[in-house]
Amino acid sequence: LKLQAQTSVFNLSPRIGKDGRSFRLIRFKTMIDTTAPLPTEERLTKVGRFIRNYSLDDLPNLVNVLTSDMSIVGPRPTEPERVDLSHPEWQQILTIRPGCISYAVLALASEFNNSSPDRKRKLELDYVAKQSLGYDLQVMRRSIHKLMTSQGNVKARGKPSIDD
Repeated sequence: LKLQAQTSVFNLSPRIGKDGRSFRLIRFKTMIDTTAPLPTEERLTKVGRFIRNYSLDDLPNLVNVLTSDMSIVGPRPTEPERVDLSHPEWQQILTIRPGCISYAVLALASEFNNSSPDRKRKLELDYVAKQSLGYDLQVMRRSIHKLMTSQGNVKARGKPSIDD
């Protein structure tokens, strides 16, 4: 097992934003770097586990909001290799900025990581169709409620309903 020195508390990873423009998503680094393939649970640091359990790893995304790469609510920022810029659904999703809070993550909760890309994309399209200041406030309120009542990371706990 070869460990690499951790040089930063931040992880910068490429994402695709509004109009297909790439940007670097800023998050707290929560896992050790290793060349050996280990499950996520074994790579998480003690501090990283705490940060993820309380959904603090995305707090640095506020820098992305200040630089206009992201908004508070919007589609989940996606890795370039998962985006097909020629696909009409992706073109529609990319008409708005990605968000720190994603309707798809909120709706799928603990099922998010195991859901199909098509299902995630459909939920992002649903959000794009409904997007407004009022709807964003509703999604933010529900997200905060789910975070507070789930005792931590919504994706790591039971599946909440968007309508709760």
